[in-house]
Amino acid sequence: MSRIIFAKHMLLLLLIVLSGSGSAGRQDKHGISYIMRITKLQCIEAPYKRTHLNYCKMIQLPNGTVALNTSLTVPMLVNYAEIVAKLFYKYKTYRPFMVDWSIDYCQAARKGNLNPTAAIMMKIVENSMPDYYYPCPHGNRTYATYWTFEPSYIPTTLPSGDYRLDIYFRDSTRITLYALQMFSSIRKQGLIG
Repeated sequence: MSRIIFAKHMLLLLLIVLSGSGSAGRQDKHGISYIMRITKLQCIEAPYKRTHLNYCKMIQLPNGTVALNTSLTVPMLVNYAEIVAKLFYKYKTYRPFMVDWSIDYCQAARKGNLNPTAAIMMKIVENSMPDYYYPCPHGNRTYATYWTFEPSYIPTTLPSGDYRLDIYFRDSTRITLYALQMFSSIRKQGLIG
């Protein structure tokens, strides 16, 4: 399950289309400045059939940083954990946009050579949740995390707008072990912004 939470965080980081922790301003190589801001983090689809969500709270710090404080009990061993990340862009409603990724976390953690999608997701997990970055099996314990998202994981090429990232951690039978949503906005200023 640690893998699952780790994967969850990896996917959050993978959220590469959403903003970083709180709000952060950056400038790309063309001189266009942009601000990315996470507006909401929440757990979804609880209660889960095979795991127990003890708590899931979004915390907003005075500096604007947003964090997700969660505790998840995984009573069984997990030898297969699928992480699915889907990005949505808000036109009038949220519609699929660019990212629709899934990886087998256990296999990716065992293997060294990864495809580009898995490499991005695993790097995010490794950097944001090093305590849970290890090969399967996971589970048979309670995972507690306090996670923030780094803006550096977001590409500067994303258009301005509002985004939603859905992240799912599933077992081999595709039953959801943990799921979350992250809402974010990106605003650009400059010649093209």
